[in-house]
Amino acid sequence: MAHIAFFILPVAGHLNPTLGVAEELVARGHRVTYALPEEIADRARRVGAGVVTYPMDKEQFLAKMVPRQDSDEYTDEGEFVRVLEWLLDMTTATLPLLEPHFAADRPDVIVNDPSSLWTGRLLADRWDIPVIRSTPTYAANEHWSLHPPVDAAEPPDDPALHDLLARIGRLLEEQGAKGDLAAFTEVIHGGPALLYMPRSFQYAGDTFDDRHHFVGPCSPRAAFHGTWQPPEGDRPLVMVSLGTLYNERPEFFRTCVEAFRDEPWHIVLVLGGGVTEQELGPLPDNVEVHDFVPHGDLLPHADLVVNHGGMSTAMDTFSHGVPVVAVPVMPEPRATARRIAELGLGAQLLTSEVTAETLRETARRVLADEGVKERVAGMRAQIRAAGGAAAAASAVEGLLP
Repeated sequence: MAHIAFFILPVAGHLNPTLGVAEELVARGHRVTYALPEEIADRARRVGAGVVTYPMDKEQFLAKMVPRQDSDEYTDEGEFVRVLEWLLDMTTATLPLLEPHFAADRPDVIVNDPSSLWTGRLLADRWDIPVIRSTPTYAANEHWSLHPPVDAAEPPDDPALHDLLARIGRLLEEQGAKGDLAAFTEVIHGGPALLYMPRSFQYAGDTFDDRHHFVGPCSPRAAFHGTWQPPEGDRPLVMVSLGTLYNERPEFFRTCVEAFRDEPWHIVLVLGGGVTEQELGPLPDNVEVHDFVPHGDLLPHADLVVNHGGMSTAMDTFSHGVPVVAVPVMPEPRATARRIAELGLGAQLLTSEVTAETLRETARRVLADEGVKERVAGMRAQIRAAGGAAAAASAVEGLLP
């Protein structure tokens, strides 16, 4: 029996894709431990994992780590600085809390989220523990990236940034990291990786080597949001969701209500805790509202999902053979929305294009398109062939001494 430790960014879109992997590892007889804040730790416990908790200021996290630029690439230098500040502060705060625990119970493999704090990677390097990346979005290389090339911009001349980089450098030196910040960054984003999509969905997918394990979605069998029952009748079912980070948009949900109120469809609005039902106003009889629903209960009955371009929801949706209309914000969801449109798996609408009329007409078109249904069925087959949680667990086991 091996001990596998997961260091994952503590938000649903990063944590949820790993839970099926952890569940499978536990089923194979391994011990799994997550490092997480208490607010989200119960999800890991429900799949049989242990949790070592640390405190996190959620407001600071939302202010610094949730991207706000609505563009196709990450180009906002100020946002880059805020992210580095949060990573440095959280690494400094969590190292003295997490190191004693894992020193006394060293993992055999660490599953590390490159977007998360650096504690897991630093401990892995110090103790020479093998690491596999958990990448809930796209891999990047010289052929494709959401970040512009380094030589495409002028070198930053910001004293605050230089001071921050110097502080990070001192931390890495104190912790015995291998090399300087540039080398450490390369290490964090290098080596074997789990990617929760089939290779065909990755931009320039054929250019990534076999250390990149495109395993597809790894949804756990455990449920976190109760149960859901389908309505009576055979009306097409449309789910609308904006995930958990970009969902404070009551005007969008109201536009969906206006767009779909007279259609012969059943509509499920999933608010994700960002909006209250009262903010939506009077609702027609064909609309039901929830904060959360279990995808495993609802998606087998769905005919269409309207979402924000979140990778995890999109992959879960395709795994049930359902098309997506993506209404993205921020670079990563925009990349997913573009990919959905390019591969003919649904459609995309930019927020600037969204009206009740455009939403209604786009949904009608996707629902009626037999070619979309065929391509989504093909993607579903590719997802099944990718292997899911079993393939991911095997990739982790492949690193065991």
